[in-house]
Amino acid sequence: MKRKDFEAKVLGIWMRSRVPLTLAHVQHLTSAARPDAKKWLDAMTVDGLLEANVADDGEMIWTVRGADRPRAGAETVAELERLDHLTAQVRGAPRALARLSRATSLATRGGDEKSIVASGALSLFLGPLGWLYAAPLKEAIPGVLLTLLATSLVPHVLLVPLLAILAPLSGGAGIYYAWRYNQTGERTGLFSDKRGDNRRDNRKDK
Repeated sequence: MKRKDFEAKVLGIWMRSRVPLTLAHVQHLTSAARPDAKKWLDAMTVDGLLEANVADDGEMIWTVRGADRPRAGAETVAELERLDHLTAQVRGAPRALARLSRATSLATRGGDEKSIVASGALSLFLGPLGWLYAAPLKEAIPGVLLTLLATSLVPHVLLVPLLAILAPLSGGAGIYYAWRYNQTGERTGLFSDKRGDNRRDNRKDK
């Protein structure tokens, strides 16, 4: 790792979270060797980019001069890593969805049914992006937009536990969408499935 890359990561930690800039935290989050991390932190302090302070327990804590921290940023290393993992999932979701959709297409019967297992898994791990597999676009697309909006606006401290609750619900919705598709032969919404019921009744009458 070069010094400029290290500096960029330190600034990113400061401006994306409220994790204290201790030597241990910086070393872990930047993956820099401990001697290099200490040397570069000292160099950044000499250059006036950082300011060094000593906590009551003797631990050295650095602050970035001239840059504010987010008011609702991640408070711990674990929260920041979960947020980074979530961000990576959101960014890579479209490609992951395409790969999983192709991989599960062979699981459909006769090419005209949706795999309930695949729909549930996609929706569990990708959220509303997974709904695109079997749900009506008028429900899937707003769900995707709301998810992206939530990741941008909801405080990180609340976002992780909130997603832990919503993920199983999203997976259940994906299962329902695939089940209804196999019943009706078309994408049927959670709250707009009257057409599917009518089609099934008409088939029974015939």
